[in-house]
Amino acid sequence: MSIVTSKVLNDVGASKDTVMERRETFLERECIHDLSPKLLGFNVKCFHFGSQSEGATIPGLQPDTDYIYSYCDMNIMRVWGDWVAWVWSFLMLQDDITPPQQYLLQVISTETPEPVISLCGVM
Repeated sequence: MSIVTSKVLNDVGASKDTVMERRETFLERECIHDLSPKLLGFNVKCFHFGSQSEGATIPGLQPDTDYIYSYCDMNIMRVWGDWVAWVWSFLMLQDDITPPQQYLLQVISTETPEPVISLCGVM
């Protein structure tokens, strides 16, 4: 089945070479998007994702470009042992209601590894 799929994609212009070229292009675009914020003193990283950056679109379609900026000055923790003093920290939480690909983020104090329970003054 994958051989047939590859042949069809190749026939419509989505060959392996095209996919690799698109991936390389979007990796370069990530580097370019990182430059401006870094020149302004922000510690951020840009990530492109979706069908265009993965090379999974074919000519003639009008896919959008998906990207997200990640602020590297924040600490996203999976476990309490990842806490760092004086850095904005968030603990990843998941419950029965949260979809498997999503997490709730609990704000953690910058002074001690304890949850912030106040709604005021949070970022």
